[in-house]
Amino acid sequence: MKEIESEFEIMQAYISKLKQVKARLQSLTIMKDRYGITVEGLRGASSRHTIIRQTYLSDASYLNDDDYGLIIGNEDEAKKLTQCINDEEEERAVVSVWGMGGSAKTTLVSSIYRKREVRTSIAVPGSHDKRYLIVLDDMWNRDSWLFFDRAFVKNICGSRVIITSRIEAVASIAQQNHTIRIGLLSQRESWKLFSQKAFSKLAKETSTYPQGLVQWANKILEKCQGLPLAIVAIGSLLSYREMEEQEWRLFYNQLNWQLTNNPELNWVSSVLKLSLNDLPSHLRNCFLYCGLFPEDYQMRRKWIIRLWVAEGFVEDRGTEITLEEVAEEYLKELSQRSLIQVTERMNLDVREDVGAVANRVSVHNGGQVYQPGLSSQNLRSFLLFDKCVPIHWINTASSNFKLLRVLCLRYSHLEDIPDTITGLFNLHYLDFSRTKVKKVPDSIARLKKLQTLHLRFAQLRELPSEITMLTSLRHLSVSNDLYGTSVSGNISNLKNLQTLREVKANKYMVKSLGYLTQLRSLGITGVIESYNTDLWDSIRKMTVLTKLAVATPGGDQVLNLQNLRAHKNLEKFYLTGKLAKGVPFPVTDGFQKLKVLIMRWSKLTEDPLSSLCQMVNLVYLNLHCAYDGESLAFCSGWFPKLKQLYLGNLENLSSIQIMDGAISNLAYLELHELGNLKNVPEGLKHLRLLQHFYVRKMPGEFSEKLEGSSRGSVRHIANIECM
Repeated sequence: MKEIESEFEIMQAYISKLKQVKARLQSLTIMKDRYGITVEGLRGASSRHTIIRQTYLSDASYLNDDDYGLIIGNEDEAKKLTQCINDEEEERAVVSVWGMGGSAKTTLVSSIYRKREVRTSIAVPGSHDKRYLIVLDDMWNRDSWLFFDRAFVKNICGSRVIITSRIEAVASIAQQNHTIRIGLLSQRESWKLFSQKAFSKLAKETSTYPQGLVQWANKILEKCQGLPLAIVAIGSLLSYREMEEQEWRLFYNQLNWQLTNNPELNWVSSVLKLSLNDLPSHLRNCFLYCGLFPEDYQMRRKWIIRLWVAEGFVEDRGTEITLEEVAEEYLKELSQRSLIQVTERMNLDVREDVGAVANRVSVHNGGQVYQPGLSSQNLRSFLLFDKCVPIHWINTASSNFKLLRVLCLRYSHLEDIPDTITGLFNLHYLDFSRTKVKKVPDSIARLKKLQTLHLRFAQLRELPSEITMLTSLRHLSVSNDLYGTSVSGNISNLKNLQTLREVKANKYMVKSLGYLTQLRSLGITGVIESYNTDLWDSIRKMTVLTKLAVATPGGDQVLNLQNLRAHKNLEKFYLTGKLAKGVPFPVTDGFQKLKVLIMRWSKLTEDPLSSLCQMVNLVYLNLHCAYDGESLAFCSGWFPKLKQLYLGNLENLSSIQIMDGAISNLAYLELHELGNLKNVPEGLKHLRLLQHFYVRKMPGEFSEKLEGSSRGSVRHIANIECM
């Protein structure tokens, strides 16, 4: 009886507070009308977004109560959530579960709550002496938490508040060890979930599926990209259709239409588009631009950033930060909102449905042929992804693009750059990578606004002096081989350059490079011994350099690195050519940010590891024809962050020692053509995180021991390939 009275008093207190809030709101409304105050965000798009959110509450709203199968692939996350709820911490704690829309966040939380072991007496959150469990589903901003934080009493009864969100910044409200990210399902997990839904009417004891359906099921799952919401929705719909190959083939061919128009599926797109509707305008433009790329296309991070800059999507925040750095922040925020995924190789996967972009066109393989006309005069971007487009069509089409800012003709069969292209005065981005272009015309000087010029893997060996008149250039990338591309003219004019790759050295250039103090990435080939002093003097002035590639023309030419001074911002370093005196470059504390090091044909005579191990943040190490010694020793504590190691063509190497505690985070190891290495390194047994071990062109004795007497040292490695 006393408990009822206590709860009644609490409710009365809440009612009183609500009346006060209502009165205050009425007062504010009167004042707003009286003084003509306009509140941003209550009209237009934001209001529309709020209505959409109210209409489509969460992904779990559309799922049946028996969709327990969505726990597939999230077993570890479910276990952690249960532990966070039931641990012995007495103070009120916040737990967050976050991931992209449709990843089954709400379903996971609901399924855990239904379990008997997390059931507990649920009291009104204002109670000071009872444990409570509150779920705030689909929270979109951190500001909302300020109200809830005050409303939910901070008792010491083990109470928990669970937040689900699509946004990492919102999830960070929780303590770090109480944050759970929900990812996408693997191919195996996707198939298991899909088969539970699509083949639910088959007899449980059957172990085979109808002939001809498996290939179409796999194609459908590729489209779902591991998203549980899409897998369950499509699988459930197919379970009511005929189990015939023709039926499933027709469904697959119409899948995009089905997702938009079928009332049983169009809610899936609506749930996913909530994330898009919540984007501010500058991020919306950047994200929608990704829709120009082919489906499932992996975009290079730097590529899309330069396109955003060329389009004018990126805010200018002054001289302290570059447009590219601002765009990096945009990219990070899109990732934190679970809209894109940045992979380890700095590629991007778009994780949401992307619509069309006005005044922008991309031509894909097998797509409809774009017919240029009067509307082409307003076109801002044109991206070509079809290798088979005729050259005469490109010439005709480009003459119509009067206001074009972005022109990407990668992979086309162009051999000559049409005069019409150098007449596009508004071009900011021009890309002829992987074409057959052999010459850049002098008329390139007309493109005064050009910021990015890509010619990588093209067939030219020289750039005209007129290229140095393009003073707006920020990124100039040419050939991608050891020969390099010659640049005549005074390159010191290009003071806005941030990227210069791969140019051929000459005595004037190596001195002029010192004026390019904004360079972030430099690749220079054909460096002969007499250029060394001037080159390193110039490089020393590039204080923001993060990527450096230096190569000799081969032969007896050497790189003398004694004048090399450490760059505090350098992250990637590529050295190709014989090093003077056969010793590695001096390693000091200035290389603390270095993550990638590749050394080729260095001809070192001393074990370089004792020196290189001082680069404690190294993630990738590649030694190819770099060392003439007989043994390499990885000592305990060395290379604590190294994840990938490649050792190739080290002719005299006969011993690799790996101590316990060395390269402890290594996940990928490749040994290639080590002719004198006959024994499998026993220390491989210490590398408990090693997942991939590739053996290429190794001695037969090594391969035999790998499969025989040394099998115990590599038994823990999941993927071993011997070729």
